[in-house]
Amino acid sequence: MNFKRIGFSCRGFSRRLRIFTIGMTALALCSSCPSQPEEANPVSFGTDADATPNKRRLLSYLKDNYGKRIISGQMDTSWTTNASMDMTARVYDDTGKYPAIKGFDFIQLPFDGGREQIDEAIEWWDGKNNGETLVPGVHGIVTFCWHWKIGPKQQFYTKDTDFRIPYRNGKLDASSSDFTLIKNDLDTVAQRLQELEDQDIPVIWRPLHEASGGWFWWGASGPNAYKALWAYIYDYLVNTKGLDNLIWVWNGQSADWFPNAATVDVAGSDIYPNPAQNFSSQADKFGETLLMVSDRDRIVALTENGAIPDPDACMRDNAMWAWFMTWNDGYGSTPGQSHKNNFWTGEHHNTLAHKQKVYNHNLVITLDELPDISAYLLE
Repeated sequence: MNFKRIGFSCRGFSRRLRIFTIGMTALALCSSCPSQPEEANPVSFGTDADATPNKRRLLSYLKDNYGKRIISGQMDTSWTTNASMDMTARVYDDTGKYPAIKGFDFIQLPFDGGREQIDEAIEWWDGKNNGETLVPGVHGIVTFCWHWKIGPKQQFYTKDTDFRIPYRNGKLDASSSDFTLIKNDLDTVAQRLQELEDQDIPVIWRPLHEASGGWFWWGASGPNAYKALWAYIYDYLVNTKGLDNLIWVWNGQSADWFPNAATVDVAGSDIYPNPAQNFSSQADKFGETLLMVSDRDRIVALTENGAIPDPDACMRDNAMWAWFMTWNDGYGSTPGQSHKNNFWTGEHHNTLAHKQKVYNHNLVITLDELPDISAYLLE
């Protein structure tokens, strides 16, 4: 999430036409369009050879549902405690349903080492929220992103920090002090993620998101530096640290930023319609993302959103996102308060009627409709 640059908007008719053409071309060329599972080629994943049992089960579940139904998701308020602002409770109060996926963030890593979010993620996997069992026998799906605060200023926006990827002569500069800071933070994140692996909790892992936008420091040095950092993070967490519970989501937003396909399980796109309350399927962006990875047989997910796409439109337009992930509400907001920074509560981005339609739609999977992931049949 770009907390200040809210909105995915096509600038000018020519750009709108170009994106529409890309999307429609991708959908026309892809005979394995995910909304037509009977004719689809099998979806493959790049990182499941040594996966933990529950990672393999969750991957199978994602693959089995792709193109048939959309999994609901809600981002937690990672910058405050769950007790002070409970996003899943807000979803339930408005719709009578809980999201199937809960989003977490290592944004507070410099201050608590990721402790708060890891504890909440463990609780969510256990089917609980604030100590309350929500749906007996069901594991909530966990996803993590990382608004990576680093350097002396502990900031992640390009404009707020001088920190950049230490990239020299076509490779990462492992001798630099900036590289040491990166490695130290990765060590801490690896420790936290290892706690989840120790309990066989699979994590949908989305690092270095929205890179091509340039507003985050990991996107400020261009695609080559970004891809080098992605490759290092993958190698370090998977091969050096031995983490096998991560489902890797690439969310670079542009094909020029796509890394080694063997390091990617899912391609994601973040969409904040401008103006708000645009409940279209976002088929143009779906097609554009699909085209980036169509030859690699990866599924496509809406990894962040303001307005939630209408499930009927998604099916009609062959834009069946694997899941959606509505962003959280702004600091200090109260339930029902409409404001541009409140992506769930109120009606700025999603009307109450629309939220109720989505969460009670037969094409949308909510927490009560999840199987027991820990017992899901493997292929």
